[in-house]
Amino acid sequence: MGVNKNPPISVVITTYNRENLVVRALKSVLIQTFKDFEVLVVDDGSTDNTRQVIQEIQKEDKRVVYVYQENKGWPSALNTGLSNAQGRYIAFLDSDDEWLPEKLEKQVKVLEELKNVGLVSCCAFRIFPDGTKKLYKTPYLGIFKKTKWKLFWEKWGIITLSTVMIRKEVVERIGFFDEKIKAGADVDFYLRCIKEFDFYFIDEPLVNYYEFAQSLSKTQFWEKWIPEYEYILEKYKENFEKCKKAKSRFLRTLATCYLLKGDLKKAKKYQWEAILNHPINLRLYPQFLLTLFPNLYKMILFSKRKSF
Repeated sequence: MGVNKNPPISVVITTYNRENLVVRALKSVLIQTFKDFEVLVVDDGSTDNTRQVIQEIQKEDKRVVYVYQENKGWPSALNTGLSNAQGRYIAFLDSDDEWLPEKLEKQVKVLEELKNVGLVSCCAFRIFPDGTKKLYKTPYLGIFKKTKWKLFWEKWGIITLSTVMIRKEVVERIGFFDEKIKAGADVDFYLRCIKEFDFYFIDEPLVNYYEFAQSLSKTQFWEKWIPEYEYILEKYKENFEKCKKAKSRFLRTLATCYLLKGDLKKAKKYQWEAILNHPINLRLYPQFLLTLFPNLYKMILFSKRKSF
């Protein structure tokens, strides 16, 4: 298939040592009902056969562009994709997820019709390692005004970056992904974006979001978020003072991370600060009491299969 030198959409797929999964992700892009796009597969230093499998697909479809970089981490790979993107719209896809066929078509339609919207997201099917499939809906429907940024900071509502399409203008206005943040770079990006642009949420699942068994233990998985959230709290210190409910949520998450790390002193400290920042949230009080019974808290948390 030929390629438009100036396609309206650039699709950015980031990958690292996922030669089998990235093929599934890429094929879900190539069968989209909207056909005019380029696909930038950014290989973040893979040591498996990722290069070879992508180059085989390139022979059949010239819309596929392979970009290799030395291993620098997910945010850097995203930024490499953004730097090479030619389209006026940019969509992201993690290499372990896949899109349903009408994803691009429906999101482009929103951005074409609503010029004030900078980011469009959607619902997703969340698929767990045991094969369980669950519909995850966003807490919002339709347009979400930037004037309500505090509400978004409190609840977020974007399930995964794989659901997101943005205007290229967003990057020109707010900048790239923050490479100091490894796992939560997308969260930081949304926090900045909602202050400048309206969002739109399609009330329909257009993505299969796969939850794979973590290579890290559950405790290690949560522990790695500690520096991420502490950095975000400091980075947006002034904004959080204007948005105490959002600050409370971040503090509560930090409390959970420290509890799972085994640092009960800091877990209690952050949970108490969460209460002080949003004292009318009655759910915070039993959570504070649970810091006295960490094993019980872990059992409750993991029984819900809760993750970020």
